[in-house]
Amino acid sequence: MTAAASASFLNLDLELDAASDLAPLAQHLKGRVFILFCGPTDSGFRLALEALTKGRLNSDPKACTDHLLDILETLPSALMQAWQSCTSRVFDYGFDGGLESPPIHMTLPSSTLARAARLGLDFRITVYPFREHSDE
Repeated sequence: MTAAASASFLNLDLELDAASDLAPLAQHLKGRVFILFCGPTDSGFRLALEALTKGRLNSDPKACTDHLLDILETLPSALMQAWQSCTSRVFDYGFDGGLESPPIHMTLPSSTLARAARLGLDFRITVYPFREHSDE
């Protein structure tokens, strides 16, 4: 088995959906997160981002979670209103499923889950199937 075939944590996405534009929130978060998408959708507006810690993507799910919670808990009141008006607030943990690798575990303490619950966050786990990487 190669390292590329091992199961691993990939990233933590925060996905927000709202009836109103989320660009002011994205602007406030810029530099502390990596913005994947911010704009209109068929059903309103979406902001999708990944955690950046010390200016880089991080492979530690707890560090990513704590970083985003720290940011969200200290939003200015006007942006907290935008946050509260979101129709969907999801932490999406992405994992590479690997190939014949031992299981991996991710533990988030109840205190972290309580912080997320106070912010109205839902959790999603996405496991991507193994894919051969080509050099092309």
